[in-house]
Amino acid sequence: MVTYDILDADIAIWNEDTVLATIRKLAQEFGLLVKEETTLLSKKGSTHCHLGHPQYSGLLEITVWPPRNAIWIDIHANRRTGWNEAMIEPVAQRLADRFGGHAKKRNS
Repeated sequence: MVTYDILDADIAIWNEDTVLATIRKLAQEFGLLVKEETTLLSKKGSTHCHLGHPQYSGLLEITVWPPRNAIWIDIHANRRTGWNEAMIEPVAQRLADRFGGHAKKRNS
């Protein structure tokens, strides 16, 4: 798995509608589609989105968890492809711009 954390962002007061609007706009900027919007059962209060390429398989997964002031983007091993490997860092950096903070690759 490849993961980038967005550190030093202050999102504790963000609501789900604002988070989703921000992620949708980000996806549009990169020519991606929001394929799923949900919450992770193990992370109550989180917003979890799958971003996909319109022509290729694979996903980028963005999770925003305001109660824990946490944001991350990842690629699971079984969803890893060329486009998402090339795009994860620029998307993470833009995500950090949108939410404040900075992107840092998590050690594997």
